[in-house]
Amino acid sequence: MISLPQLKNKLNNQAKNFALLLEFPDLYAERLWSIGVYNCSDFLQTHIRLKEVFDDNNLDSILKHDSLKYLMINEYDDQEIIESLHKEIESMANRIESLMLVDIETLELVSVIYQVLGLPDDAKFVINTGPDFRLEWRPYFDAFDDPLIVQYADLKVHDCYFRLIACKFPFEKLSLDNIKKYMYINHVNHDGEFEGCISEGNTFSKHEHWLVLTLELFSSGKVNKAQFNPTTFKIEGMRYLVYGFPLIPSFVSDWHKPDLCLRVKNLDGDQKFIVRVDQQALVFHARRVDTNFFNTIDYEKYISLYQASVLSHFDADNNLLKVNGVKYLSFFRPFCLEDKKEA
Repeated sequence: MISLPQLKNKLNNQAKNFALLLEFPDLYAERLWSIGVYNCSDFLQTHIRLKEVFDDNNLDSILKHDSLKYLMINEYDDQEIIESLHKEIESMANRIESLMLVDIETLELVSVIYQVLGLPDDAKFVINTGPDFRLEWRPYFDAFDDPLIVQYADLKVHDCYFRLIACKFPFEKLSLDNIKKYMYINHVNHDGEFEGCISEGNTFSKHEHWLVLTLELFSSGKVNKAQFNPTTFKIEGMRYLVYGFPLIPSFVSDWHKPDLCLRVKNLDGDQKFIVRVDQQALVFHARRVDTNFFNTIDYEKYISLYQASVLSHFDADNNLLKVNGVKYLSFFRPFCLEDKKEA
């Protein structure tokens, strides 16, 4: 069982790590950390309050305290504490940002708070889906001789259904030219063939057009300065490129639709979640584009880039993802080597 001196030492180490990560002077970092995370006016008051609460009823009082309970992360059965942190971390970051003398993105502050509190995956926005998370892949054009050339799977994020579209790409070397050539070969091979698309009105030609537009967007440098270098996602041993988008509600399948537990933050900036599924990864991207909040981008131009590509799919819903009434542009894309470097 953790003691009061150990909790005090942990608090001291948190403040030191916070200072190191942001390259702040120790005293300045201690004050920001006390106000932001523990809602105390300064570091001394945090220590005094910690002693008072601990003396009241030992660990039970700490576990029930509104803010000091975050000292118990990784020390106890902490799932409820972590759930509480997910809800409060935006407020913590905003309190710290309001007192800072330097300009640091709020999302970076969120990442640093997670890291200092001992949650490295959350700091990197990594979502580990676990063994019970299962994507139900089904043929999208089920009348083709090779019905697995395009597959789909539906899932739920923040009570919104998304559709993943997986496009087979059997070659190890990925490039935009190679993908275009492969799509052309598929188009020729299946020309005139009954397609049996699960979305009535869609065609393989429309699918091909959507995929090329999507690939061109991410390789053009308009939305990502990093070099286009996606990794494939394996389904039953075969390589696929996977993209996803909010789904028209009437198109939601009857198959198993897992619930992806991630929390989009009501903050400005690109939120990029690395979603681990069966020892592989996809990226879920979200960007607040709500006119009721300050945004550092021209959100109309930003939305139009994606609505002309990945969000232009026949099955894609025109309505944006809403979380607690706030609008976000959101989609899934392949994991890239650049994502690994950033993480």
